[in-house]
Amino acid sequence: MSSKWFLLLQYIAFCSVILFQPQPRVVIADSNKTRCIDEEREALLTFKASLVDESGILPSWRREDEKRDCCKWTGVGCRKRTGHVNKLDLQPIGFDSFPLRGTITPALLKLQHLTYLDLSRNNFSGSSIPEFLGSLGKLSYLGLSSAEFAGPIPHQLGNLSRLQFLDLSFNNLFSGENLDWLSHLSSLIYLYLDLNDLSKFSNWVQLLSKLHSLTTLSLYSCDLPPIIPSSLLNLNSSNSLEVIDLTENNLTNSVYPWLFNVSSSLVDRIAFLLTNYKVQSQKLLDAWCLSDISISLPIN
Repeated sequence: MSSKWFLLLQYIAFCSVILFQPQPRVVIADSNKTRCIDEEREALLTFKASLVDESGILPSWRREDEKRDCCKWTGVGCRKRTGHVNKLDLQPIGFDSFPLRGTITPALLKLQHLTYLDLSRNNFSGSSIPEFLGSLGKLSYLGLSSAEFAGPIPHQLGNLSRLQFLDLSFNNLFSGENLDWLSHLSSLIYLYLDLNDLSKFSNWVQLLSKLHSLTTLSLYSCDLPPIIPSSLLNLNSSNSLEVIDLTENNLTNSVYPWLFNVSSSLVDRIAFLLTNYKVQSQKLLDAWCLSDISISLPIN
């Protein structure tokens, strides 16, 4: 009998040890915990300090505890797993808001994981596009249209080998005599250079033909020089182009052979915008239906 009591007491003692031993602490993650990288947050605040924000686009960009997570700031996107800033989209909100003014500081170089940068429709007061943007090597999207940039297009942009989208349209930029850096953008799919001065871009056909991933090309009113027919000999044209806009340029009939060869997908889907211009070759135009190319030719 005593042995039974002894076993019972042993069992009670064992259960007491299990019941009252310290339990492992379960830490529940704070959903409001700051996710962004400190260095990248400071880089964004330095960038903000160089801007004039009359419309209050960036009120969330602050250092206070409740605002410290830069991944929640207006216009900022971060990678979910690492917290690194990978997107910066600071276009004005609505057409009635004032654009950002100021300068683009090298502080952006701290955002080495940035893949998307859009500063379109802001006002950088005739300043040049910063050369250091060419050091943001992970960029796949760069939008700088209608942003009051002026001066030469920096050749350093040719270092952005991952770039798929480039929009520099509606600025006051010029090409200089050399845009060879464009041929380094082998991943480029969309290219917009409208309303910039490309009058010295004499080898534009040869360079653009090297961009074999390009599907959309817009060079509206760029003062492009005419194509030299001999330059088309042995030219390996891209076969990916689907949309081309060459309206309001100094082009002649010499552009036709290039357009015929530029893409097999365009042969059945081409539009010519010839408002107020004489049709140069009715047979040529009749062979193509109206769809995806815009071009204007001067009256001879």
